[in-house]
Amino acid sequence: MTEPLALAFANTRSSPGRDRIATVERFRAWARPWPALAACVAAMPPDALPEVLARRDATQVVLHHLAAGEAPPAGELAFATAPGLARAEFRVRPAAGGVAVDDAGPEAVPQVLGRAVVDFLLGPQIAHLRRCQGGGCHKVFVSARADRRWCDSKVCGNRARVAAHARRSR
Repeated sequence: MTEPLALAFANTRSSPGRDRIATVERFRAWARPWPALAACVAAMPPDALPEVLARRDATQVVLHHLAAGEAPPAGELAFATAPGLARAEFRVRPAAGGVAVDDAGPEAVPQVLGRAVVDFLLGPQIAHLRRCQGGGCHKVFVSARADRRWCDSKVCGNRARVAAHARRSR
């Protein structure tokens, strides 16, 4: 896991037909690498998922605008980050191999996700945010190289190269 939580969260919808967190079970599986989030999601009821998906979509809109050098819509920015700076109802404590999370419930999911977005937006990586130029790809990524065009050159880059070759061959 190399990308920040905010980007990974936005990238759970990589194309119109691909949603990696479409069910609570899939969201739980996706959240495992982030202990604080995984602890909160563990008891999340299915009826809480629509808000998570709406927050993800708002986060993606905000990051796409910022990657294009545009101001994000105020409403989307407010929804993606709220309640990012609010007090979270859980405690993080040192544990073997890192940290453990105590008292985390599903009500803390918005705090963890909102805080991740706020931290990314205020951090140094925002200057290197890019949107994948692969056809149909909705992913964003961080790259220090200004000429990087794809989230993954083996997937989106390869598709673009194959399509360009096909156009030239016609």
